[in-house]
Amino acid sequence: MKQECLKWLMRGGTTVLLAGAVGLLLWQGTRHVSERELSARPRRLAAATVETTGTEAAVSAAETTLHTGTRRTKTASAKRAGQASQETRTAPESTTPAAETVTFPLELNAASAAELEQLPHIGAVLAERITAYRDQIGGFSNREQLLEVEGIGEATLYEIYDLLYLENETFPEPEPEPAESPAPAAEPQPAETAPPATEPPAAAAPAVTFPLDLNQATAAELEQIPEMPPELAEKIVAFRQQIQAFSSVYELLYVDGITEAYFVQLRDYVQITEERAQ
Repeated sequence: MKQECLKWLMRGGTTVLLAGAVGLLLWQGTRHVSERELSARPRRLAAATVETTGTEAAVSAAETTLHTGTRRTKTASAKRAGQASQETRTAPESTTPAAETVTFPLELNAASAAELEQLPHIGAVLAERITAYRDQIGGFSNREQLLEVEGIGEATLYEIYDLLYLENETFPEPEPEPAESPAPAAEPQPAETAPPATEPPAAAAPAVTFPLDLNQATAAELEQIPEMPPELAEKIVAFRQQIQAFSSVYELLYVDGITEAYFVQLRDYVQITEERAQ
């Protein structure tokens, strides 16, 4: 019995020793691993520090380059601005000639194209045409000859008529009216036949001399103008009373019923005397 107890005790002691040895081995292995990790940690920390330092240095170098480039850009912009300002200050003054000042009325045969260009509705092209036509005919004899220049109509002439003058203005004489043919002789009537009752002959129209003074002529005298209807003659007299007096024959264009075509025919039969025009 005692021997068996001793055997069991020995077996138990052996088991405890084996367990202690295994625990010691495990403890030593764990300690070795921990020491190796502790020794490797400073190396990792140093590497991370070096990497961080390198990154910061690269960022700092990039910022330095950026600041340097910005300063260079600002310097170049300032130089260009200074050059532009200097060029602006040294730019030559405009040499465009000012428009020629003219005084109206203009002498039609002496005015230059530049002076004629200042007239209403007369541009550079019409001014050149006027001077060219003036040279072609040897000078204007009256202002109405401007109607012979291409591009100038009655309305344009009316606008510029009083802005022009001629030293010795002359107008063509109106063409004489054709002589009226004598009336045929009346056939003799038989003595026994009484003559038919007739109205008394109308009084003969007063003889007139053309051109008529627009400010003096009566309606009856205006009717002597070829193709002048009585109602139009009355309108001319009424318009004259309305405006008190004509200052230009072109004012006839304002009379109701007078067209530009009829005015061209009518203007040779009328005039305005110097006294009334003033």
